[in-house]
Amino acid sequence: MSELMTPAIIGVVIVIVLIFIIVSSITSKKAQKVEQKKRKKIVREEIKNYLSKSQNLKNVKLEYEKVYARKGAEYKYRDVFDVVVNIFEAKTNNLMSTRSFEVEGITTKEGKKNYTTTWQVNKELDLEDTRKRIAIAEKKVKLTKEERKVLRDEERLRLIEQKNQMKNEIQNLKLEKEKQKNNVNAQIQIDKALKQTTVKFVPKRNK
Repeated sequence: MSELMTPAIIGVVIVIVLIFIIVSSITSKKAQKVEQKKRKKIVREEIKNYLSKSQNLKNVKLEYEKVYARKGAEYKYRDVFDVVVNIFEAKTNNLMSTRSFEVEGITTKEGKKNYTTTWQVNKELDLEDTRKRIAIAEKKVKLTKEERKVLRDEERLRLIEQKNQMKNEIQNLKLEKEKQKNNVNAQIQIDKALKQTTVKFVPKRNK
């Protein structure tokens, strides 16, 4: 009797484990979809803010045409996306233009296990170049050896330019910080000098 029960128990355990795996998988996929929807909404608002600030373009509706995550060694520790959007007038729903942007997610650690990702629009891209780059990356367009070399050289120059820009921004921040520090030190010296030259008034009694 016990020999017959053992396979039955094993069978029940296997079924329970399978159910658990299936439920966990479904829950995980649902959570990913919710997170993806939330992320797309945030990025959409960031693009709207970028258009409003840089081009005074307001009251528009955006729809995604293509979102492509850049790959390669230079993007191993960076979440950079090529985002192509269709821009519609909010009231009439007429298509105004189609544009592309470089969007990056900056992840910072908060606490031991919590991470927060802030999304920002780095710049607007050339639409045709972006579409071509995505098509090449997805292997929808075949390139010759010479074209691949030109593309690599362009990407390398673009990365050098980006690094130099970041280096200049850091240098400017350092200079600004040093300037503020010098201003504070100067103010301290002025206050000290004023304090030393100030004569304390001591009233005298007439005899």
